[in-house]
Amino acid sequence: MTAKTEYEPFATIIQQGLAERRGKDAMDRHPEHNAPRYVVWMCDAMTRAIHDAGNEGVTLADVVRLESTCTGADYHHKFAMRCHHLALRAAV
Repeated sequence: MTAKTEYEPFATIIQQGLAERRGKDAMDRHPEHNAPRYVVWMCDAMTRAIHDAGNEGVTLADVVRLESTCTGADYHHKFAMRCHHLALRAAV
Protein backbone atom coordinates (compact mmCIF):
# COMPACT_ATOMS: atom_id res chain seq x y z
CA MET A 1 0.00 0.00 0.00
CA THR A 2 2.01 2.95 -1.25
CA ALA A 3 -0.69 5.29 -2.52
CA LYS A 4 -2.32 7.79 -0.17
CA THR A 5 -5.88 6.90 0.73
CA GLU A 6 -8.86 8.66 2.20
CA TYR A 7 -7.91 7.07 5.52
CA GLU A 8 -4.81 9.14 6.25
CA PRO A 9 -2.88 9.37 8.48
CA PHE A 10 -3.89 5.86 9.50
CA ALA A 11 -2.86 4.11 6.28
CA THR A 12 0.62 5.60 6.50
CA ILE A 13 0.96 4.63 10.16
CA ILE A 14 0.08 1.03 9.26
CA GLN A 15 2.60 1.00 6.44
CA GLN A 16 5.31 2.30 8.76
CA GLY A 17 4.31 -0.09 11.54
CA LEU A 18 4.44 -3.13 9.31
CA ALA A 19 7.88 -2.08 8.10
CA GLU A 20 9.04 -2.30 11.74
CA ARG A 21 8.22 -6.03 11.97
CA ARG A 22 11.80 -7.01 11.26
CA GLY A 23 13.28 -4.73 13.89
CA LYS A 24 14.96 -5.92 17.06
CA ASP A 25 12.39 -7.23 19.58
CA ALA A 26 9.51 -6.37 17.22
CA MET A 27 8.04 -9.87 17.32
CA ASP A 28 8.41 -10.29 21.10
CA ARG A 29 5.10 -10.37 22.94
CA HIS A 30 4.14 -7.23 24.78
CA PRO A 31 3.55 -8.18 28.44
CA GLU A 32 0.39 -6.14 28.92
CA HIS A 33 -1.35 -6.45 25.56
CA ASN A 34 -0.26 -9.99 24.55
CA ALA A 35 0.48 -8.87 21.01
CA PRO A 36 3.76 -8.46 19.15
CA ARG A 37 5.57 -5.31 20.20
CA TYR A 38 5.47 -3.87 16.67
CA VAL A 39 1.66 -4.12 16.80
CA VAL A 40 1.54 -2.27 20.11
CA TRP A 41 3.92 0.40 18.76
CA MET A 42 1.72 0.78 15.68
CA CYS A 43 -1.46 0.91 17.78
CA ASP A 44 0.10 3.54 20.04
CA ALA A 45 0.71 5.74 16.99
CA MET A 46 -2.87 5.09 15.81
CA THR A 47 -4.21 6.04 19.26
CA ARG A 48 -2.28 9.32 19.19
CA ALA A 49 -3.65 10.09 15.70
CA ILE A 50 -7.20 9.37 16.88
CA HIS A 51 -6.64 11.70 19.85
CA ASP A 52 -5.25 14.36 17.51
CA ALA A 53 -8.48 14.09 15.52
CA GLY A 54 -10.40 14.90 18.71
CA ASN A 55 -11.51 11.55 20.10
CA GLU A 56 -9.68 11.49 23.43
CA GLY A 57 -11.81 8.65 24.79
CA VAL A 58 -10.07 5.92 22.80
CA THR A 59 -7.40 3.97 24.67
CA LEU A 60 -4.41 1.99 23.46
CA ALA A 61 -6.16 -1.18 24.64
CA ASP A 62 -9.18 -0.27 22.46
CA VAL A 63 -6.98 0.08 19.39
CA VAL A 64 -5.05 -3.13 20.11
CA ARG A 65 -8.39 -5.00 20.34
CA LEU A 66 -9.56 -3.35 17.13
CA GLU A 67 -6.36 -4.33 15.33
CA SER A 68 -6.88 -7.98 16.28
CA THR A 69 -10.18 -8.01 14.38
CA CYS A 70 -8.54 -6.93 11.12
CA THR A 71 -7.38 -9.93 9.14
CA GLY A 72 -6.97 -11.08 5.58
CA ALA A 73 -5.75 -9.60 2.36
CA ASP A 74 -7.50 -6.30 3.13
CA TYR A 75 -5.98 -5.95 6.63
CA HIS A 76 -4.47 -2.53 5.80
CA HIS A 77 -7.77 -1.19 4.50
CA LYS A 78 -9.86 -2.57 7.38
CA PHE A 79 -7.58 -1.26 10.11
CA ALA A 80 -7.17 2.19 8.54
CA MET A 81 -10.91 2.50 7.89
CA ARG A 82 -11.90 1.43 11.39
CA CYS A 83 -9.43 3.84 13.02
CA HIS A 84 -10.69 6.60 10.72
CA HIS A 85 -14.25 5.88 11.90
CA LEU A 86 -13.12 5.96 15.55
CA ALA A 87 -11.52 9.35 14.93
CA LEU A 88 -14.71 10.65 13.30
CA ARG A 89 -16.82 9.71 16.31
CA ALA A 90 -15.38 12.74 18.08
CA ALA A 91 -16.95 15.01 15.47
CA VAL A 92 -20.45 13.67 16.15
